[in-house]
Parts: sequence; C-alpha cells; structure tokens
Amino acid sequence: MDLSNTNWTKAQGIKINECLAKVLASPMFAKAERQQRFLSYIMAETLEGRAEKLKGYNIGVEVFDRDPSFDPAIDAIVRVEASRLRSKLREYYDGAGCTDPVRFELPKGTYAIRMEWQGEGTTQAQNSGAATNPQLIEDRPSLAVLPFANMSSDRKQGYFADGITECLITEISRLEGLLVISRHSSFVYKGVSKRAEEIGSELGVRYLLEGSVQRAGSSVRITAQLIDVNTGTHVWAEHYDRELKDIFAVQDEVTHSIANILHIKLTAGEGKQNQHAGISSMEAHDSLLRGLEHFWIFTQVSTEEARVHFANAVKIDPGSSSAHAWLARTLVFLWVFFWDTQDETLELAFRHAQMAIELDPKNPFAHSVLCWVQCWRREGDASIAAGRRAVALDSNNADAYLFLSFTLVAKGHGREALSYIETGMRLNPHPSAFYQFVLGLCHFELEEYGEAIEAFRLGIEAREVFIPNHVWLCVVYTLLDREEEARIQRDRVLSLTGGHIPVVRQLWLDESLESRMSGLMRLAGLA
Repeated sequence: MDLSNTNWTKAQGIKINECLAKVLASPMFAKAERQQRFLSYIMAETLEGRAEKLKGYNIGVEVFDRDPSFDPAIDAIVRVEASRLRSKLREYYDGAGCTDPVRFELPKGTYAIRMEWQGEGTTQAQNSGAATNPQLIEDRPSLAVLPFANMSSDRKQGYFADGITECLITEISRLEGLLVISRHSSFVYKGVSKRAEEIGSELGVRYLLEGSVQRAGSSVRITAQLIDVNTGTHVWAEHYDRELKDIFAVQDEVTHSIANILHIKLTAGEGKQNQHAGISSMEAHDSLLRGLEHFWIFTQVSTEEARVHFANAVKIDPGSSSAHAWLARTLVFLWVFFWDTQDETLELAFRHAQMAIELDPKNPFAHSVLCWVQCWRREGDASIAAGRRAVALDSNNADAYLFLSFTLVAKGHGREALSYIETGMRLNPHPSAFYQFVLGLCHFELEEYGEAIEAFRLGIEAREVFIPNHVWLCVVYTLLDREEEARIQRDRVLSLTGGHIPVVRQLWLDESLESRMSGLMRLAGLA
C-alpha cells in the first residue's frame, strides 16, 4: 500500500501495513475473501486520503461487483458486510490481535477506518474484565437488596424469605432519588459467598441491604443490615420480632429507615404503605409468594404452577392489585410460548391487568404488565403509553423498560427502543436471556448485525433453553449467508421444540417490518 502521499511517517506506514497483513492472514479473515477485499479497499482509500469516496454506492460497485444500477437503499449488501466486518475485527482484537500495536476500527455511520495506536501495556488494560462492570452512579445513592437468608428450621420456607426480599426491592425501588438493582440481578447472589466490595463493584452500587428471615408459626423474626461497600462497614442494622400479620409494617419500617439513612426525602405517597396496601389476607399473600417462587423458574410446568398460586391469591383477596398483575403476567407468558393456545387466555390477562390498575392506579408493576399485554393485543400506542406510565411511576422498574423497549422495536422505533433496554440493563447488570433477546432485536432492526449476534449469543449463555435467542441468531446468520452457523441454530430450535413450527409467536406492529421479518423467518426455515 503506497503511503507516500500521506502524513504517516515511513516507520508508521510500515507498521500499519504489517498489522493489516496480520489481520488479513488471520484464521478469521483467511477464508473470507469478500471481507478481505472490503477491508483492504477501505483501508487503502482511508490511508490515501480519499475517505470522502467511501460511499455505499462506490463500495457496492467496486468491491462487491454490483452493476451501475446498484441502489444501496434497496440492496443492503454494503451495510450487511460492514456489520460483519465490525464483528470480525472485534473478535480478532479480543483474541489473536490483542497485542497488535495498531488497531483498525470501522465506526458506525462511516466506512472510513479509524486507527488506534497502542502504547506499551495499553491493549491489556483495554481488554481486562474490570472494564465490564457498570459504572457507579454519582448523582444519587445506589443500592441492591440481596436475597435474605432463610433461617427457619423448615427449609421449605425459602420461598417466604425470597418473597420478603422481593417485596423490599419493590418498596425501596419506588423511593425517588435512589437507584435500585432489579430482582433478577440481586438473586444472582443467592447462596454466593463474596465480599461486599466485590458485589458492589459488579452491580455498580454504593450500598447493599442484606438480612435474614426466621418464621415460626404465626411469628417472624427479620434482621436487616445496610452496608457501605466502599468501607465494608454497617451503616445501619435492626431486627424485628413480630406477628406474621405485621409483616407489611416491618417492610415499611425498613424502607423508611433506608430513606432516612441515605437522606432521601419521602413523598406523600411514599410515606404511606405502598403496593401491599390492598392486601387484606395473609393467606393470599402467602399464595402470591409461592407463585413468585415458581414463576422465576421459567419452565412450562413451573409457570402453570405459578398461575394456580396467583389465581388462588386473587380468589382469596380479589382486592389485591399485585395478585391480579402477577396473574396477568403469567397468563400472557403461557400464551406467548404456545403453552396455552387459547385466545381467551390473552383476553383474560388483559382483564386482570386492567383490574390491577383499577385497584391501584399508582402500581407501576401493573402498568408495566398492561404494557406487555397490550403489545401482544397489537395495541401499540396504548402499550407504549402504559410503559411510559410505569417508568414514570418507578424509574427503577427494569421490566417496565424491557416491555416498553419490546413494543417500541415492534413498532419500528429501534433507536428509542435501544435506549430503553440499555437503561433497563443498567438496573439489571446480570441480564436474563429475555433482556439480551430484546437488545438483539434492537440491534437487528438497526442493521447492526454484529451487535445483534453478540446479544443473542449472550442470551443463549444466560439460558440455553430460551428459544427466541436461537431463532433470531439463526435468522441473522441466514441473512449474512453464514449457512453452517444458521443450520446449527435451526437444529437446536427444532430440538428444543420437538420439531414444532412455528416455535414462538412473532409480533411486529409495523406493516413493512412485519413483511420483512416474516420473509426472513421463512428463509431461515422457521416459519
């Protein structure tokens, strides 16, 4: 490559050519002739000062042999290959190229290569795992409620301790001016022995609330400690010996104590009992907690068991907003995965979500569930409105961001959807397979295929049996002509579903988007 007409020194030019030759000869590029041509071409144009020539049309004609009638707005070959190139470069520098003195990057929004010169030791620092932890929020206190230990003699009471933890997360997350980590990421640490400083770093929070629950007959003892992860010291601790019927009062006392310690001013609504205000029966509350225990397992059997418990809670206490909301979420979950194929199930979920809001108009979880249900009823605008309401009521409601993001991407608003799912994943630093799935859909819609592949892969790592990530990874690979990888994912999907097609319900609320995605599903052999 001739660099005589550029500002690079001779030594730099030699080093650039050496690094480029190493990239092109690597196993990742050696058998990918199309990617070799693409990278060589845009490197040459960039280095020789002709970056302005790097337009989709020129690349399509000169690199990918399209004829002069080529229209990059119709034929996505250049955008698809650019996404593949970004993904390959990222994989190369994560592996064999981690010590290369010059790194090549193809930024989004341009086809001009950006070069980064690595100083001694710089590359290692950039690829260390420490950088993957979320950044600590500086403008407000941040907290995670860790799973309270079950100290009861009966090990089967674990569901009760978990339920207390979940209720505390719900209550504390509604405190304005406090960042609270989601239930899913908090429960990653159940039964795990780690230092407070380590957990705080992994979650990106300043404080941890931990404790224990001991239940005996109609009595309960709860201990709670608030830890500053910077120092590892307890800044507050308390224990409560109460009758079981007073459990909600204990939750309120803990919430108020946290607010006082962290200097958070309670609003008028927060000064009163929140989501549990409508529960009049401890028996109904117990059914609710048992339902939660089964729901989070995410299998067909466990979800059906959760439905039974939530339905029992509604039967015992028809005035419980939380019970109606959880029953609605469970019903739509069963329906989406074809575990309950009756259309009446979706309508029943809708009625329970509406009832939950009617009973408690300020219940953020109820609004987030309504968002989810209305999305599947193809009521896009109403779903988005419910999602925005849920987020406004509780800015720590990670699932509200998840459901809202899903509806937005289904409507074709990929960029806004990406913003919401990224916010949800900050509240859920150990995201579930579902979060990675929605993140992947956002990138897919934005034609950021390398990022979509990474999200779907991470989703599969999080929960291998969650089918949608396999489905859409197969679709992406099909689109990118990576036939062998697509076949592997297709076979895995059919294995998980017992050969049944369709495998999951598809939902696109934009007509042109629905047509395109349906075509891709057929092309992938999954529709």
